[in-house]
Amino acid sequence: MGVLQLRLLGGFHAERGQGVPPVERWARPGARTLVKLLAVTPGHQLHRERVMAVCWPHAELAAAQRNLRVALHAARHALEPELVPRAPSSYLVADGTLLRLAPGAVVVDADRAEALAERALAAGSVPELAAAWAGFTGELLPEDRYAAWAEPRRARLADLRDRVGLALATARLAEDSPEEAATVARHLVDQTPPDERAHRLLMVAYVRQGRYGEAVRQYERCARALAAEHGGLPGPETERLRRSALAGRRAPAGPVVVRGVADSGVAPGAVDGAVASGPVDRVAAPGLADLVVAPGSEDPVAAPGSAELGAAPDPAGRGAAPGSAEADVALGPVEVDVVPGSAEGDVAPGSAGADVALGPAGADAAPGSAGADVASGPAEADAARVRCDWARTLERSGRYDDAIRVLREALASYGQQGLADACAMTASRLAEVLARHRTSREAHAVLAAHPPAAQAPAEVRATCRLARAMALFHEGDYEAGLGAAREAQEMVEGAEASPGDAGGQGGLADGGEGHASRAALLARALAQQATCNGLLGRFDAAEDPARRALVAAEQAGDPALLATVLSVLRENARRAGRYERAVAHGRRALALAEQQGRPTATAFERANLAELQLLLGDTEEADRLARAAVELAEPFGGTVLAFALTAQARVRTATEPRAAEALLTRAARCAHEGGHRQAVDEVRAARAEWEAARG
Repeated sequence: MGVLQLRLLGGFHAERGQGVPPVERWARPGARTLVKLLAVTPGHQLHRERVMAVCWPHAELAAAQRNLRVALHAARHALEPELVPRAPSSYLVADGTLLRLAPGAVVVDADRAEALAERALAAGSVPELAAAWAGFTGELLPEDRYAAWAEPRRARLADLRDRVGLALATARLAEDSPEEAATVARHLVDQTPPDERAHRLLMVAYVRQGRYGEAVRQYERCARALAAEHGGLPGPETERLRRSALAGRRAPAGPVVVRGVADSGVAPGAVDGAVASGPVDRVAAPGLADLVVAPGSEDPVAAPGSAELGAAPDPAGRGAAPGSAEADVALGPVEVDVVPGSAEGDVAPGSAGADVALGPAGADAAPGSAGADVASGPAEADAARVRCDWARTLERSGRYDDAIRVLREALASYGQQGLADACAMTASRLAEVLARHRTSREAHAVLAAHPPAAQAPAEVRATCRLARAMALFHEGDYEAGLGAAREAQEMVEGAEASPGDAGGQGGLADGGEGHASRAALLARALAQQATCNGLLGRFDAAEDPARRALVAAEQAGDPALLATVLSVLRENARRAGRYERAVAHGRRALALAEQQGRPTATAFERANLAELQLLLGDTEEADRLARAAVELAEPFGGTVLAFALTAQARVRTATEPRAAEALLTRAARCAHEGGHRQAVDEVRAARAEWEAARG
């Protein structure tokens, strides 16, 4: 028989071992797509309905079933031309409602690349990272670049490839191989031009080689890529590297002060920010492992409390910017430290001569002083604001990990500028994304690290309290979530409507809540109360805050917020048995979610409408909505897929109990992966209904 080798990286190709000729011709395109679809899916198995929805989305059910039978036959004979009629395939297996590639008989190159990458990232050794990097031999199915069904696996592999590349380039820098680091970093930049981390690594590699002009030009390429992607500017770490490279091009011939070089001194007349052209300290690149190498040391030191940026040890005891989630990182070559406001090159009185007060790269330079960071102020505030807006777009399009990364970058930027209110607002936004798509524990940790000041504007304090209410809701503590939402409401209603509350540091209203208004905050606080009351069975208590939330949401003029409030109204009406009213709210919420291009919200609304149609006795419409919800939620997994699968299982319980059981089993796994208490409870309730229906 021979093992079937399926290649997805660089283009689809199927080949069998033991000298059997490779599969070159496919009688039907649908047959090839069927095999690709199974190969690209983790676990390599799919329900027949999912295959039909992907391959023949507009066909009637009977036609789609007929097409599937023909494609299965053609695929089996393409993979095994010698297969006799009615004989089982060695590679493509049908098991009831499931289709799958036979385990052990089929090997997929993307699986191997993914496994190598995960092992290398866990181990961190250069040989394993290099082997994993070599395993990414091309783009996943370039001929299907725009196929939605391939996007989740393509995104997963691209993320792993980037993480391996960043780790490998960092490791090459740590072993003093800047040329090899630059080769990897250049490939990363070519693959993902807006990845600022890759640009930074390439700049570091160039500076290590003394190629200061190339480093400056790389900064300019980075700025153009970010502007084209989302209109943003490079962050403060990248800007700091640019200044280092510029200073390196005009560095004095004499010795300069560099941390970790014991016998250096400041050359008379040296330029503030000059870069040493000799030995430099090795450091970890930002955004990767939380390890740095101390100056003059060979051993890595853990960066305490670092989330994404390794904090370089500072002999003067200066740490990260107050309130920052990601500490500053010292990137070699190291910048000269000059006393703010002093004559250029003067050493601070009483110092040892090798470590002086921070100048442009310093975390604690006084605002407005001669040594203050020239990149701080409006430019960095604008860059952080753009990141927050971009994160909102990323989240609404389902790119949650990217949204979290961008919000962390914005939080670090605000922290470095000392903008405490903007930090608190951005931390609140980050906490909400973490609560929805990671864990409530991470959300609480971010909020604890960036609490609002007692004198902070009411909108800041209310936004932070709402984020806490959201985290409590997602972990199932509805009573505490209700209390936090009430506190947020009181803060908004009790505040004086002054211009200072809405603005503030660096465009505060943009920092975490977008252009948040009091009406929007009030709508969110009231909607959260209505949700918690509904889940606690207090339907009468839920009605008034829900009605008031709708009025406030309409005043705010935010379609996404209005859809959220309508979703709350729909759910509470359903729990109270008012199904027709619930459908009206649900259809309006669905239309808004579709108009806003929010895939997960759209899938969620379809799933809930499917259950409502089932309660009203329209099983055909319920089945259509449930199938559409599962199809849309499939790439995202987790909580939204759990709700969609649960809805489909409820629709199928009466007519196809075995299929419904399989759907519930999968839904339970997704609910636990998503960590959403309500989703877990919904699956359990649906399971109880299924058991009751079975007698």
